[in-house]
Amino acid sequence: MNFWENVDQEREFKNLTRKELAYKANFSLNSISTGIARNSIPAADVAVRIARVLETTVENLMSQKHEITHQQDFNSNVQESLYTKYRNFIEDFDKLSLENQKAIIQIVTQIAH
Repeated sequence: MNFWENVDQEREFKNLTRKELAYKANFSLNSISTGIARNSIPAADVAVRIARVLETTVENLMSQKHEITHQQDFNSNVQESLYTKYRNFIEDFDKLSLENQKAIIQIVTQIAH
């Protein structure tokens, strides 16, 4: 992956548009398009500002293995998202007696298989 592909991946992960990134990093939106088209790397100060906005490092944005390092953050967010989705169920489940919890686990296990 090149610099701009890594930037796009981080940007999407942070739910930012290219326009928002350009504004927050104080550089031209056209610079992104030009960088992508030319497969070039921005000036060091611009790269640092982009990295700061994306809460990462320039080294990570330059890395060919960016996807692998990013995967850990992605997995963490997936787990957090699942907890958020099922939080009410988990809280209600914890209020049940141990006997009822076991019964529910047995029913869910049977349905899942």
